[in-house]
Amino acid sequence: MSDAWVAIDFETANGHRGSPCAVGLTAVEGSRITNRMYTLIRPPAAHRHFDPYNTLIHGIRAADVKNAPSWGEALQQILKFTEGKTLVAHNAAFDLGVLRDACTAEGSDWPTLRYACSLVVARKTWRLISYALPEVAEHVAAPLSDHHQAGADADAAAHIMLAAIRHHEASNLDQLLSELDIVHGTMTPNKWSGSHSKGQRKPSAPLPGANPDADPNGALYGKTVCITGTLSRMTRAEGHSALAHVGGIPVAQVSGKTNVLVVATPDPRRFAIGSEKSSKQKSAEKMLEAGKDIEIIGEADFIERLNS
Repeated sequence: MSDAWVAIDFETANGHRGSPCAVGLTAVEGSRITNRMYTLIRPPAAHRHFDPYNTLIHGIRAADVKNAPSWGEALQQILKFTEGKTLVAHNAAFDLGVLRDACTAEGSDWPTLRYACSLVVARKTWRLISYALPEVAEHVAAPLSDHHQAGADADAAAHIMLAAIRHHEASNLDQLLSELDIVHGTMTPNKWSGSHSKGQRKPSAPLPGANPDADPNGALYGKTVCITGTLSRMTRAEGHSALAHVGGIPVAQVSGKTNVLVVATPDPRRFAIGSEKSSKQKSAEKMLEAGKDIEIIGEADFIERLNS
């Protein structure tokens, strides 16, 4: 029934979504939390390595999951705990992507389920500078003592959705989504669709691919590059096109595969409350601390490298 649902959060061992190493679940019925589940997970063999960057974030190491349930065993625990109820996740595109990619990595079918995204709901409920989990949790006075601990994050997602239900005076999750004109995400063994607002803008155009005929000696040839901030000498789209023309690979977000982050003129309105840096820059700096091979440069250096 629609007043019973389960919040879920995954942590991953590395940059591949199919590398779950922990999951937290928080069951909700009516207006209260009724049960919780947490387990470490031994990631699928193809994605079992632990990236120092991920470990820096959540603190889980390979030795910690040595005797943990396999992905197949953990999935059965998840399905037994949820009993077919709707799942809720903050940025569900990631967490449900973890579930799909882990199944694919082990050659198993995707389960049949439906889900909702507390991030999508938060954006249609409150006017905030940032909709990242810690900021939304703080806004609704939800406890979040240990961000990136899967159980704590699942609890926070549950509290955020409950706060939204109260805010809109909805009787249950289904009514909330209906009133906000948000559709459930769904998954079957053969296909999936995301949870999103019916009136949300169309997806951005795909980023251009690297020019295969570019000079391999170019400074940005073969480099995966992300841009944060506003470029003064060209638009973001023009920057991506120029980068692809010289053989670079433009990406929208910083990840373990990113080689260069270009920091242009910042827009503080998009920063988390109290922050002086974009989330992309903070992610890149954490990666540097963890020993990742990533470089942070300014716009002038970016323009120079485009022309070298």
